[in-house]
Amino acid sequence: MNDISQTGPSAQVSTTAAAPLAQVWAVFVPIDLAQVFPRGSGPIPAVLGTRDQTGPWDVVGSARLVRLADGTSVREEILASDPCDGAAPTNGRARFAYRVDGFTGPLSALTTAAFGEWTFVETAPDRTEIAWRYAFTPRSTLVAPLLSALIALFWRSYMRRGIENVRRLTEAG
Repeated sequence: MNDISQTGPSAQVSTTAAAPLAQVWAVFVPIDLAQVFPRGSGPIPAVLGTRDQTGPWDVVGSARLVRLADGTSVREEILASDPCDGAAPTNGRARFAYRVDGFTGPLSALTTAAFGEWTFVETAPDRTEIAWRYAFTPRSTLVAPLLSALIALFWRSYMRRGIENVRRLTEAG
């Protein structure tokens, strides 16, 4: 399953960067997750970094392990990258989608996978709208309400801080 629309509880955040899409994309693709998520949110830990990346981070099928501050980890795999393979955006839009699985912490009791999707739209020469959607696949219908509560209480604020860090980093170039 790799269609984000077919998953369970979700959240979405957005912001606008005062930077052209090419600059936003060039910073976003290789971004250091420890700079995006230096703090946790409730039971959601900060990111320490990544390791064991299998290929360029804009090529479908590339994967890596994300190390979290509580000693747990998750696996990320790219499902879509447009543009890809080092190319710059050409049509005023870009998209990046990925699957997260292999949860080793408390979330492993609630979810089997999550799907993230970032979209970027250049609305003016120096303005890019950034949207990030994240959806979880609950482990069962019994835990879906608990997963929804976790998203509402902690995950959405984690996402808001993360997307604002992405905006800040991309504006800095």
